[in-house]
Amino acid sequence: MKKLLTLLVPLLVFVAAVLWWKRDDAGMPADAMRTPSDTVDTSPPALASLQTTPQAQAHRERQRFETDAKDFFARAPSLRAVERSERADALTRQIDRYEAAGGLSAGEAVLLRTALIKATVDDPAEQAAAVAEMADRYRAHADQRMAAFAAQQANDPRFQSYKTREAQVVSEVMAMTSIPAGLTRDQYLRQRLQEERERAYAP
Repeated sequence: MKKLLTLLVPLLVFVAAVLWWKRDDAGMPADAMRTPSDTVDTSPPALASLQTTPQAQAHRERQRFETDAKDFFARAPSLRAVERSERADALTRQIDRYEAAGGLSAGEAVLLRTALIKATVDDPAEQAAAVAEMADRYRAHADQRMAAFAAQQANDPRFQSYKTREAQVVSEVMAMTSIPAGLTRDQYLRQRLQEERERAYAP
């Protein structure tokens, strides 16, 4: 019986869908039955208009940046020193722009900048020094952001409320002799702390 139902249910769903489709075809005007592709203007002027939108332009610029970067790293060893330096400077400005706008993460920017250093600095010792200097800059920037975040959290009453409850919950869970729902102590603690966070930051 169960096997018969398993076979019949998909068949009934298919029949119902066909009947519904036929009913709608009969009752709808021709304009309402058009698919989205029937109504989208694909004429050359319309496509040209789409290609001039800010989003399309930004996408093309990003593609050019990625193509330029790949081409530079592939050809850097064979470029003359002046051309190599000029192209590296141009890529550096683009990395600065994308990173400032959030189009590149710090990790992505560090990888690209490291590759630029290796492509433009021949001496291994100078390479190492330049990479270390860059890493120090990023580390200092990250420390500043963390300090700013900590200062913001210190002035947030919701965060302070959560931290108070966090200490209480940790003490409670660590003192428990049995953990409910078959969870481990760590799992139960994470669950309780997640509940406290949701409660503290609830609108």
